[in-house]
Amino acid sequence: MKQSYKRVPVCLGVLSVVLLLTACQGGQDEKKGYNCLFLGHSFFAPIAKELDQHPKQCGFPNHKQTIVFHGGFNGAPGMLWKSTDEDVEKAKKLLATGAVDLVAMTYHPAMGSEVADYQNWTDLALKHNPKTRFVIHAPWAMYKDQTLAQFEAESEKGLAKIHEIIDQLRKTYPKTSFLCIPQSRWMVGLWKLYEKKELPEVTAVKRADKQSTDCLFLDGLGHGGSIPVKMGALLWLTVIYEVDLTKYKFDTGTKADLKKLAQEIADGDPYARSGKPASQPKDK
Repeated sequence: MKQSYKRVPVCLGVLSVVLLLTACQGGQDEKKGYNCLFLGHSFFAPIAKELDQHPKQCGFPNHKQTIVFHGGFNGAPGMLWKSTDEDVEKAKKLLATGAVDLVAMTYHPAMGSEVADYQNWTDLALKHNPKTRFVIHAPWAMYKDQTLAQFEAESEKGLAKIHEIIDQLRKTYPKTSFLCIPQSRWMVGLWKLYEKKELPEVTAVKRADKQSTDCLFLDGLGHGGSIPVKMGALLWLTVIYEVDLTKYKFDTGTKADLKKLAQEIADGDPYARSGKPASQPKDK
């Protein structure tokens, strides 16, 4: 945001900057950003990549992120933990430095997503940085030519499973913050907007040809199109940094208010808004 300070008292200019940052910042005013490690598959990593531009625009200049991407169930926490690939070994070494203070993982229904799989990464991170926070990303269901109703029901089943995992992790680590990114509800929300013809930028549920990305799904498996992925990072932004998206000066380029959609989805899931059990106070 460009602003001229000609003929403006210095104190007023400083106040203007403070107010601008306050409107965007959430729960990390003092820290100015997390050093993040993101571990996941193809329903996760592309959105994680899109997140990088946003925190810095919202007054979190110290935001850093490292992404480890393995396709399919190989991107589940359990499969990554067992992997001897170089990128995974580097991720473990990064955690051992104690520099990482936020770890995000995802889920896969086939394998590698049991509570113990998340605990392996949690134990390693907490050993070297006891203040590490954790986020579990809830991917949408695989598309597989389902109807919207079928897709929503399947996505909700996955989200409920992740809520159960978080409940168990919070019980095991009562002093540690665990959050959920309900990405499944994001894709369901976009599909509902499309059905109501309120998202004209999306022209099809599934990609019409190999070049088109103006769709919800790129293929039958359900990989996200351009808008679901690029704008999906807004949900990460409001969950991880508690940013009030209604005050974020960012143009989604869509007719529908996708910032409002992301905000409502996060506000509607208590697992996205309180990283600790209800009996514990939220960090200030």
